[in-house]
Amino acid sequence: MSFEIDEEILQDFLVEAGEILELLSEQLVDLEQNPNDMGLLNAIFRGFHTVKGGAGFLQL
Repeated sequence: MSFEIDEEILQDFLVEAGEILELLSEQLVDLEQNPNDMGLLNAIFRGFHTVKGGAGFLQL
């Protein structure tokens, strides 16, 4: 099945993914300092899950 990605949707995904990845970068540094912070770890998992879900939706 062929899937053509709308350019605007792709750009929105790239902007959102970039913002999430910047936040994840900061959160991973924080996690190194606080490895027992389960709330932070959960937030990191949610961020990666969001990016993965968007990429899957766009079949990237």
